[in-house]
Amino acid sequence: MAKKVLIIDDEVMVLDALKVILEDLGYGVEGYSDPVEGEQAAIAGDYDLVLSDLRMPGKNGADVVKSILEKKPEARVLVITAFPSDTLAEKALASGALGLVRKPFEISKIVEYLGG
Repeated sequence: MAKKVLIIDDEVMVLDALKVILEDLGYGVEGYSDPVEGEQAAIAGDYDLVLSDLRMPGKNGADVVKSILEKKPEARVLVITAFPSDTLAEKALASGALGLVRKPFEISKIVEYLGG
């Protein structure tokens, strides 16, 4: 069975591009542009990896990471951001994110976190 990835990113172009690339690599992918909907899906579903943008309107990625891991501590969450030195990045890592992947990102970095 293909590994499942959930992507939360308010930039629809980034979301769609990641989805297409990861699906082409054989992963099952769901995407949400609304951080609250994505967070709820991450908590309710069973994913091998959750990718969350850091800067989003409504709810930032650090808060999304914290909320997901408080309710589902076994979740594997990776933050994608164009601003790795942002204090929100530190907050996301302190909340339990696996790491940060910079935008524009290398898909190989994300695949490494998927174990393949």
